[in-house]
Amino acid sequence: MADPAPIQGRRAAVRDLSVTLKGGREIVSDVGFEIAPGEILCLIGESGSGKTTVSTALLAHVRAGARIASGQISIGDVDVLSQTPRSLLSLRGKTVAYVAQDPTSAFNPAIRILDQMIEVALCHGWDRKTARTRAIEILAEVSLPTHDDFLCRFPHQVSGGQLQRLGIAIAMMLEPAVLVLDEPTTGLDVATQAIVLKLVRQLCTDHGIAALYVTHDLAVVAAIADRVAVMRNGRIVETDAAGPFFKAPSHDYSRELLQAAPDPALARPRTGMALGASAQPILRVAGLAARYGLAPVLNEVSFEVHAGECLAIVGESGSGKTTLSKCIVGQHTQQNGLVELDGVALHARSRNRSLKARRELQYIFQSPFSALNPRKTVGESIGMAHNLVAGSKKNRSQAVVEALTKVGLRADQATLRPDRLSGGERQRVCIARALICKPKVLVCDEITSALDVVVQEAILDLLVRLRDEEGLAMLFVTHNLAVVRNLADRVLVLDKGKTAEIGATEDVLTRPQHPYTQSLLANTLSISTISGQRWGSTS
Repeated sequence: MADPAPIQGRRAAVRDLSVTLKGGREIVSDVGFEIAPGEILCLIGESGSGKTTVSTALLAHVRAGARIASGQISIGDVDVLSQTPRSLLSLRGKTVAYVAQDPTSAFNPAIRILDQMIEVALCHGWDRKTARTRAIEILAEVSLPTHDDFLCRFPHQVSGGQLQRLGIAIAMMLEPAVLVLDEPTTGLDVATQAIVLKLVRQLCTDHGIAALYVTHDLAVVAAIADRVAVMRNGRIVETDAAGPFFKAPSHDYSRELLQAAPDPALARPRTGMALGASAQPILRVAGLAARYGLAPVLNEVSFEVHAGECLAIVGESGSGKTTLSKCIVGQHTQQNGLVELDGVALHARSRNRSLKARRELQYIFQSPFSALNPRKTVGESIGMAHNLVAGSKKNRSQAVVEALTKVGLRADQATLRPDRLSGGERQRVCIARALICKPKVLVCDEITSALDVVVQEAILDLLVRLRDEEGLAMLFVTHNLAVVRNLADRVLVLDKGKTAEIGATEDVLTRPQHPYTQSLLANTLSISTISGQRWGSTS
């Protein structure tokens, strides 16, 4: 049967929505809101507050072990929750589309990028030629390459930011009436983020698309939101137009979120470390080059990191930041150059390095969804890392509890599997797993990108304390320049695999010399700046 015509220009409404787990515990209680055509409603709140559960409910979907207990969801005159499984297949993608928080789990790793895009349109009755033309058109709109080499790649052959843009492109293929975006710019650099936000805003306005935008990035909210809804413990505690929300939030929790949000226009940079002339670097990289097949990714990258120092690596998606991190920890072997840990040269392959080197150089992955074994409990995953340090199971349970407590998790969460945790909670588990190894160098690949601002602040405070008290060195890969300003001693800017600029944080962020660095700073969102531009002074 042919799909129904698109229901564009129609209002989305959620009334008295409640979601329960087996056993009857409510995780979402009496949630209600409306989204007008062309409007963007931003849904914000801490990790585990129920944001993603509410967003997926718009597609009549909940996670395993949960069910929609009561409520009504409508798009125009269509009652979403009363649809049959067959009619839901037609509804999803064409009437309401979803952009997942984690792009790596949203794609089939065995199917090429273009084929996955075309498949969406084919499922809704398009012919292959028309679907291919539309796919190439939308790829260009989200600033991705359209040449055959890119189109024939598999998901693992593109960067995290590029993969997220692909997810957005697929969701926009059929120009749905309602677009649900779950942290869509989390893995994007500031330049790409600006492009995507502008694209989302333009599509919603031009085509009358109602958008639910789930995020913890309040600068993004300030830039794109028409209205804001704040969730805590499964309930909406405040709903307001964006201007009044940022000027004078009514709920205490809303004020707490705004106070915790980093702002590059207001942040005070750290004073750089005073290093002696003979100080021995704990990590040294010299002339590092890397490639994927014949395609070069890194070219002659060199730097040093000392004990107790944080070096931030910034750059756009595809600039080589993650590849650099993986070369350092031995997860990318197509590399040339030197990587030294405490004066000892390291093999390009991790498994050929000594146990001491693997223990002292720990890596926290960008995606907490793919970094944890879904069949292992939290305690088992962290406990395996503890065995690497202690060589036995002695005191393992106590060490696991201490690690969880350090990152703000409860001891009883050690018995849970990853699918029972929010994205932010999973990332905190990954951090705990690295910290239990007592490393000398911590390589952090976008580790705060999945965290709400309150938890992010707590994690950054933890990392600062570990660095200052224990002399922990950090390589901090990020696109969040507000975090860089608060955390890093020095900054290295990567542009297309080459070092564009390196220097003290204050110098690079306030007096950038390279045009590429200047462009990154110009595209960085600031809550105070945007608020002043959209609604006047917030003071």
